[in-house]
Amino acid sequence: MSADQNADQLDRVVRDVLHAWAPNGPSAPEDIADRIVRRRRRQNLVRVTGAALGLAGISLGAALATGAGGDNGTPSPAARVSKQSKLLWQTTLPGKSWDACITGADTSDVYCRGMEHDSIGVDARTGKVEWQLKAKDANGNSAPAGSMPGDRDGALYTYADHAPGAPRTGTDLVALDIDSRRVLWKHELADDSRGRTSAVLFDGGILANAPTIKSVVALDGATGRTLWTYKWKKADCDRAVIGGVPYLTCSPDSEKAPQQSTVVRLDPATGTPRTVATVEGPTTYIGTDGDAVLLGGMAGGQKYFSDPGPATLTRVDTRSGSVTQHRVDGLPTGVVADGLILAAGSNGSAVAYSADTGKRLWSRDLGLTLHKEPRNPTMQELPSAAAVDLTSRMAYYLDPSGHLVGLDLDTGAVLWRGRVPLPKSPVQGGISPELMSYGHDLIGQVGGELFRIKPQLPQRG
Repeated sequence: MSADQNADQLDRVVRDVLHAWAPNGPSAPEDIADRIVRRRRRQNLVRVTGAALGLAGISLGAALATGAGGDNGTPSPAARVSKQSKLLWQTTLPGKSWDACITGADTSDVYCRGMEHDSIGVDARTGKVEWQLKAKDANGNSAPAGSMPGDRDGALYTYADHAPGAPRTGTDLVALDIDSRRVLWKHELADDSRGRTSAVLFDGGILANAPTIKSVVALDGATGRTLWTYKWKKADCDRAVIGGVPYLTCSPDSEKAPQQSTVVRLDPATGTPRTVATVEGPTTYIGTDGDAVLLGGMAGGQKYFSDPGPATLTRVDTRSGSVTQHRVDGLPTGVVADGLILAAGSNGSAVAYSADTGKRLWSRDLGLTLHKEPRNPTMQELPSAAAVDLTSRMAYYLDPSGHLVGLDLDTGAVLWRGRVPLPKSPVQGGISPELMSYGHDLIGQVGGELFRIKPQLPQRG
């Protein structure tokens, strides 16, 4: 990997290397390369920076590492566990291999995309499939999406193949009029990354990968017109939005680059950059907490971010530029919500860290059903990322068998368990279902089964 390649291209390189390592041989599933890439997208595994990656020596175990450690033995607080719920609807989506779903910000719809569909609209009130936009080529060569950018002002932003059917399809960011399903505009991205930072909505536009690497472009949401561009060198950068303002979090792209990471504010109107803070060493973007950017760094001499060992949690206040750093026992990657980082631990546990200090607050065995693949026991099913309801102070998780669990956000106590009956399907290790909070309800997606369920929580205290 040359120093000119950015981190978003790692997915493609990982897939190519793994195809060469196990091209349909008996030692690994024939689709293991695509599934590892898909799992990296779904669980947002951190990317290694620059030429130091050494892909020729990457181990399967490192590629499948699952983040922070497991249960720390903290006894679960005594609480009554409810098993009451109401399944409001369940729908079988058309097609297969659904990659990402979101709930509409301005509508009562759920939007999904997958191998055979660039987008689909489902009424969140009834579960009825209202419309479909099929992909032009559904031969399985498309890059899976870890997320969808979102919707705003009557437009849905999704991804589609730039050159359907070509050996390297590429990726377009697509704006779709929700009412007419008419494509408003397309913008070619520099690579096949379709993750949570590939395109982000800010006040006044959309910040996306430009058609050339190491650059971003701000696009008008209605027309796709380029508002401004910004370019950089010797770094890999992720995109973030705080208070409607776009930011870049940048880490050195190779060992030859200056070994510093930066948080850069981009003026929403002009793209003029202002460096908010500089941090020593390479870092990876974790998320945002209020006005702060959270970064993770290696603190134990690790070569790659996926290697186990101590880490540094860096918190950058974008208002003052102040930087605070705390040593943590493992890289706390996961969902950031209301001052917490909800990470996935080992063997199906959930771990909560303070987004302010990095302190481990609680760790719980989720008690979910996670099967291993009979033909390859190194591959195991994964739970969903946490779906958080801040009003009821709950964090919910879903497993591929349709079992759900709800934890008290502040203590980790198990307060609710539920189950949605799903058709029996083969075990797919490395694939996680999706779960979204919708008011006080939950919308989940497992293998093309979409459902909405209302948990009935016990009274607290």
